[in-house]
Amino acid sequence: MTLRKDINKLLQSGIDAGRFPGCQYAVVYADKPKLFDALGYRQTHPVNIPVDGTEIYDIASLTKVIATTTMIMKLIERHQLSLDTPVVEILEMFHHREITIRHLLTHTSGLPADIPRANTLRNKDDVLNHIFHVDLINPVGTRIVYSDIGFILLGLVIQKITKKPLFVLAKEMIFEPLGMSDTGYQPKKDRCAPTEHRDDDVYTGFLQGLVHDEKAFALQGTAGHAGLFSTARDIAKFIRMFLVGDETVLKKETQDLLFPARAHDTNKNNYPLVRAYGWDKPTPGGTAGDLVDPNETIVHTGFTGCNMWIDRAHGVGFVMLSNAVHPKRENNGIISYRKQIGTLILSAEEGQTT
Repeated sequence: MTLRKDINKLLQSGIDAGRFPGCQYAVVYADKPKLFDALGYRQTHPVNIPVDGTEIYDIASLTKVIATTTMIMKLIERHQLSLDTPVVEILEMFHHREITIRHLLTHTSGLPADIPRANTLRNKDDVLNHIFHVDLINPVGTRIVYSDIGFILLGLVIQKITKKPLFVLAKEMIFEPLGMSDTGYQPKKDRCAPTEHRDDDVYTGFLQGLVHDEKAFALQGTAGHAGLFSTARDIAKFIRMFLVGDETVLKKETQDLLFPARAHDTNKNNYPLVRAYGWDKPTPGGTAGDLVDPNETIVHTGFTGCNMWIDRAHGVGFVMLSNAVHPKRENNGIISYRKQIGTLILSAEEGQTT
């Protein structure tokens, strides 16, 4: 079977089992055309609507790497910021003086992962009041705790330095130069695949064209940790930039800074945690499978059901977008398919399938 057929067969089995409504994916190569396909349903509630390949998805925490990390590295490249700049030098209201940009990028700041009861946050002031006064849960630089709070702060740093909203700067700095015309914050509702049905004091109804993450919702849909909407075709353009060393957005030497491991730790189950700047690194049994090159690969996931990885050693990358939290997050069953797809792609690259 061809690679496309193998991937589609695997994904269709998950769709048929009700593990997720549908998806788009792209396999991206440095030296040949990408593979693209879309399967399943754009939504299943209140009625089934099949995908047509043009859907725009809420890409959740892929925002952290596609937008926020890229913009931070661009500001470093321009000497407007450094990895060792203390956050308080930019955001005077923040009170942890020892935390630097490097700590935020590697999730080693000591900040908590999230804001408790985030679904009660109503506006920007609610979010900022918490993140500017939150206590540390670990000494700075000692542990890896994946933190949305850290990336909200990075988004605020970018806006303070550039004096531009994130949605404006990301468009100017990344999306327009790469021709990512369907990527941005606060998209048109009619092209978006709905995510979860939210039912609380802040909002009731399906989130369609509105960001799923509660903190980003309170921040009016634009934040450093979440809020981007995109398509697999658009993100394929971003991935290819790294595979071919295209310097349209970031210089090659800046791209190179994103691939080495910068922090190591283990979780409570003794599973390895490895972080690059902004990005995650592949670990055994992880979302990219076990055949990617550990040194030349960066990976990331998004809570709504998205994942991506870039393997420069093999000259291949992958992105899959899904609304796997539709109609409710408890329905999300897409995670187990990620590493299987990674294995299929790299097996094909190594000539183990045709």
